[in-house]
Amino acid sequence: MIVILLIAAIFGFVLSTTLFFKRSTNTLATRILGSFYFLLSLYALQAYIIDGGYLEHFTWFFLWPLLLYHLIFIPIYYYFQVVLTDKLNWKNTDLLLFIPFFLGVIDVSYVYLQPADLYNDIIAHTISSPTTRLEVEYWLLTLDQHLLIRHVWQLGVLIILLPQIIRFIRKGNRDKLKSILNNWLIIFWGILMVMAILAILYALEKMLVNTEFRSWLVIGESGGIITFTLYTALFLIGVIPLYFPSILHGYPQSAVSSSNPVKQEKQQDDELKFGLDEKEVKLKLETLKERKLYLNQSFNLTECARELQMPSHHISYFLKQQYGLSFASYKNSLRMEHAKQLIAGGYLENNTIEALASECGFTSRTSFSKTFKTFVEISPSEYAGTLN
Repeated sequence: MIVILLIAAIFGFVLSTTLFFKRSTNTLATRILGSFYFLLSLYALQAYIIDGGYLEHFTWFFLWPLLLYHLIFIPIYYYFQVVLTDKLNWKNTDLLLFIPFFLGVIDVSYVYLQPADLYNDIIAHTISSPTTRLEVEYWLLTLDQHLLIRHVWQLGVLIILLPQIIRFIRKGNRDKLKSILNNWLIIFWGILMVMAILAILYALEKMLVNTEFRSWLVIGESGGIITFTLYTALFLIGVIPLYFPSILHGYPQSAVSSSNPVKQEKQQDDELKFGLDEKEVKLKLETLKERKLYLNQSFNLTECARELQMPSHHISYFLKQQYGLSFASYKNSLRMEHAKQLIAGGYLENNTIEALASECGFTSRTSFSKTFKTFVEISPSEYAGTLN
């Protein structure tokens, strides 16, 4: 069963590295999520080392991670906040989130400030009896009490987030990308909730019960029901992003449907794009325009995505929401502006329509003329005549 922990740790470390260093349309959200997966991986790895009987080889890897574990629900809270609101707000009441961490600082500092014998005794007890390691007393709290308070806080955070998540999910359900995001948030929140509840039950069973019922639930011959389910939840949290690869890039916001265009525009201005940084994306598009890559005949959405270092579906989504254009229409609009500038500069005085079409990225005069008339409402020749 403990192999589940090792697999979860490996997946988590790989995912956290990806989230930290991969270019994303929502750098803040993905890095916050990456910090959560790093802490989770550390937690799973330590549990694997202790339960697998390897602690004697890694005695240094025991007490200090307690401080990091007390922070594990904080990136959860801020990750959901950033995804749901597209901003990170700090409030003085957020200090309440750090109460378990402060308690951990006191107890960890106490142990490290004592003679080395105390730490060695804790290590020896953990190695000889890993199933009772949570009963070890520090100063303020025992280890199982630390586990309990940490996951009670996690449970509280998830309950506080639930109304916001529900409101968020109810908006823009007809949008495909929003539906993917909704599914991810529901599943992620649900597994985290299961993990919190199981960890609380685990700690309570360790603290309050000393019967065969406890051994069957928590320890048991194969690890116990609660332990097995808790480890399974850790594993699922580690691998579930494989089914939602778009979380590696960030999230576009769905259009807020409204019968009032003015109201809709204001709502879209007020509510950002779930990680699609409008200024950043527009700056990338301006750079693309300055390089005139759209004039290449082979320039398509895939090439554009490679140049902008964004997922192609995010580019399509952004163009649709910002300009009401598909990628093809956006590209052709740039080409037509270039064609108009060339015509205004006298290009057709010494060149043919075929040459102009090629200059603007088209493979034929017919497709160029048809596109030009669609955008300008008259043919290139007629447009040149209006400038004379």
